Amino acid sequence: MTSLGPVVHTIGGILVSARPFADYQAQFALTGHDLTAGPLLDCPGGASDFGATVRERGGQVISVDPCYVLPAADMTVRVAAELERVAAWTSAQPDRFPLDSRGSWTHAPAWQATAAGFLSDYAADRALGKGCYLPAALPRLPFADGTFRLALSGFLLFTYPDHFDLAFHVRAAEELLRVAHEVRLHPLNDSGGIPYPHLDVLLTRLRARGITCDVLEVTGRSDARDTRTLRLKRR
Repeated sequence: MTSLGPVVHTIGGILVSARPFADYQAQFALTGHDLTAGPLLDCPGGASDFGATVRERGGQVISVDPCYVLPAADMTVRVAAELERVAAWTSAQPDRFPLDSRGSWTHAPAWQATAAGFLSDYAADRALGKGCYLPAALPRLPFADGTFRLALSGFLLFTYPDHFDLAFHVRAAEELLRVAHEVRLHPLNDSGGIPYPHLDVLLTRLRARGITCDVLEVTGRSDARDTRTLRLKRR
């Protein structure tokens, strides 16, 4: 009998993920200079502690996500539900995600700690009106041209091909490049590990608009399949 191999599942609906700062460093190939050379945009920010960590180190980050319309108490409930969804998704795929002796994803404690740090910072930001977390979504962002030196967009474009078509990807990339001088998109596959099928067409259209495109080889910390990041720059 021929083996069909491990079953690979996509995550389903768009996830509000709690990806740790260290994951951002790896998946976007970020250097110390990248973190401090100018304002950064995290789009979507989800429940990551990336913005809070960079700000603690003296950098500037604005995180945007449509879920940031939620008050702090409701955000806590939403993030808890998303962590449960990730736990179920990863534990059902032991051939893909390393599990501990209890059958839990070994990366889960890092996500839980990240979520706790995010929720604390999010609540403080809302209470003090700092404006570090803004409710917004691609392909329209509430910023002036060139506001940011670098924009990071993880696990949205390419991750949900059933939600976003090629035209959306083009508009989203152009919008990120409108507000930032450089953009990095990660990963270049969906949540099941399947490469984005229209990447060559997308790159051709962007290059025709005078955009420099190159692919960075990176380390996928939460999923070993996520090994490529797209870097875009305006000429």
